[in-house]
Amino acid sequence: MSLESLEGKGILIARPRMQADYLMEQIASRAGRAVLCPAIDLIELNAKPVSSVVTYDAIIFVSPTSVEMGWKKAKGLIEGSAGILIAATGRVTANKVLDEGCNKVLFPDGQGGAHALVVLLRNQLDLPSSRVLVVNGEGGDGRLEQALRREGVKVQTFTCYRRSDIRDSTHLESLGESAMGLDAWIATSRRSIGNMFAQFKGRTTKLTTIPLFVNHSAIADEALIRGVKTVCVCHDAGEAMIKSIEDWFASVN
Repeated sequence: MSLESLEGKGILIARPRMQADYLMEQIASRAGRAVLCPAIDLIELNAKPVSSVVTYDAIIFVSPTSVEMGWKKAKGLIEGSAGILIAATGRVTANKVLDEGCNKVLFPDGQGGAHALVVLLRNQLDLPSSRVLVVNGEGGDGRLEQALRREGVKVQTFTCYRRSDIRDSTHLESLGESAMGLDAWIATSRRSIGNMFAQFKGRTTKLTTIPLFVNHSAIADEALIRGVKTVCVCHDAGEAMIKSIEDWFASVN
């Protein structure tokens, strides 16, 4: 695609500020206008990983935030387990792990999300006899954990952050006209959908008439129930989503 493939397009990102950097950078690099309107805040928990007595075959980070808030707490488990496999659900999360000094990260390069990662893990581990720690956030969709358990994996989770609703319309007011001159929007949780409609209140027509890009069918279902006319489901909230947005505008121009 052209470096100006999103030229002049206003795209609202209803993600927590900590998770929005990649999308904002990619939209801006394609001459688009990214409008950040967080619908959820992320708060670090004081939790600690399960006992270091447990030996894991793999530790999986599910989001950039899980790395930022969970890496240091899980570091002892990683350093204490020879040959442990470090994995991530996508390239953006994997890059965060590499930034922490990890030399090798297994991740699906492209589309597929949780399913694609499980396929990769099958080639690396004897899944039915494996024990895996998933570093996640409270209130996640649990797709990865469910997929692993279906393979017979012994899954434990380390929940290192929680999501908090933002329903303060004053943030939206501060965006002024930039929030109204939109061509598309992005949401990556059902909770974000609900909170965005709460923030827009009497102006939800804007949300229902422009295309929405999401990363799971369950989020799409929530949007459709609320009257969003066009919902595009992407395999992840990184490269696949940016490509879907580019393809959409290329098809309608």
